[in-house]
Amino acid sequence: MKKYFKLILLLFIVTACKDSVNNNVIAHTPVEENLSFEDMPNENTTYDTIYTVNTTNNNLLIKELKAKLKAAHFTFEETKSAGGYSYNNCEENKVIFVKGDGVRSYFARSKKPEKGTKDFYPDFTISVYEFASNKIAQQNFEILEKALHSAGRFCNGKSPEKIIINGNEVFHLGTRAEMFRTYTEKYGNFIKNFNKPNTPQH
Repeated sequence: MKKYFKLILLLFIVTACKDSVNNNVIAHTPVEENLSFEDMPNENTTYDTIYTVNTTNNNLLIKELKAKLKAAHFTFEETKSAGGYSYNNCEENKVIFVKGDGVRSYFARSKKPEKGTKDFYPDFTISVYEFASNKIAQQNFEILEKALHSAGRFCNGKSPEKIIINGNEVFHLGTRAEMFRTYTEKYGNFIKNFNKPNTPQH
């Protein structure tokens, strides 16, 4: 009788251990990794569109920025818009288009080469998206910022980029080389803090 009881107990322990192992395997099943820039778009990608509007005369900020860049020996010109821009969100497998008549584009280029170089001239672009109100701009800024920062900031390529908001406008600054990131950071912060109380304009 004792031998029979021990046998039953042994079978119970073995079965319990086996179930425990199986449960651990299920619990550690790997989760699908985020998509990358190369994976976008794909057959499961969804698409959204953000529409801009040209509502007000917002030339003061750009005028002040142009003067600041001129003092730093940069040229600054408005360029022809390609008709819209797109952003990948790798975490949601989504492509977001920005369209409408509230899109403007600018190109800044230094007249002097980067320090320590002979023929590397810093340059960067600025895309401006204008909306009907500050609230709408904030909502769309959050959508675009989330997309731009998805997949560790590499869902839209590896070039240095910065997206900011001021009033009813969203600004996207980008440059072609890591060595020029300091310029998008510097002038991006100027745009972000422009006309905000108690903020010095450097």
